[in-house]
Amino acid sequence: MFLQSGRAIAEKIQSLINNELNQPVRFAVAFWGSGADYTLRGSSRIICDLESGACNPSVIRSLCQRDNCVVQKLSGLHAKVVISSAGAVVSSANMSTNGLGAEGADASGTIEAGYFISADSKEHDGIEAWYEELWRQATPITDQDLAKAQTLWEFRKQAPQAQEPQGDPGDAPKLAINSWVLLNENIDAADRLRAVRPEVLHQLEKSLPEVERRRLGKIASWACHLILNQSGNVLDHSAGNGEPAGAATDEWIVGRFGTQKRDDTIVHIVELLHAVQRDVFFSVDIRRAGSLVLMAAPWDKA
Repeated sequence: MFLQSGRAIAEKIQSLINNELNQPVRFAVAFWGSGADYTLRGSSRIICDLESGACNPSVIRSLCQRDNCVVQKLSGLHAKVVISSAGAVVSSANMSTNGLGAEGADASGTIEAGYFISADSKEHDGIEAWYEELWRQATPITDQDLAKAQTLWEFRKQAPQAQEPQGDPGDAPKLAINSWVLLNENIDAADRLRAVRPEVLHQLEKSLPEVERRRLGKIASWACHLILNQSGNVLDHSAGNGEPAGAATDEWIVGRFGTQKRDDTIVHIVELLHAVQRDVFFSVDIRRAGSLVLMAAPWDKA
């Protein structure tokens, strides 16, 4: 059965919850926010992506405190699946307001769709097996996990404010990106640029776990400056090596890649930009700017 709206998805999920008498209702839903109009009756098992920054930690904490609810986390989860002995719902909808979209202004008015799979189908058996494998991979949520999630959640909920472009307004699209959401305000003396905020570096290091942290910090800083440049928000760099302070343009940033490590750096920059593109931790405008950097490929012009 095709479910053509968030309301239809919500009603079908609520029906699965209300009619489950034999076993826990199982949720593999990445993001949870306030306002999901569900009454969790009986027991339930939940897998979420708590480390994404898009999961409301207050909601997860409340769920963890329920006697009949077990919640685990699995990094990288993006599925939205609810399973009961009466059937399953596979959809685009997270457990939140705005048509069950992810909580926040970026997701308001989202258009959702899904599908109901009856319990007597082979597909239902496959979904159950898939879920049990994810449950084995998932891990319990600790107080430390919730504290870290709170920091990420508060960071992500900061409303980005447009900065006054420092270059030609016609050179870049109108993207509202607050520089200090990505970067520290103080310049890193060793690299002559503003370093990446710890919350951002924590998010980006997931895509380059093999890169030494100091090196990763430099690469992430360059990537973030390139992203800001696409919004027309060109920041400055400090003086050094006989060069005066000036604008950290694309050309200047790419000039920092060096020669021996240039190709390796470009590969890593591209990987980080792809990670930004698909990570809901970042605002829509930041993700768009990341895509624009990839299309512009300023390293090919240097």
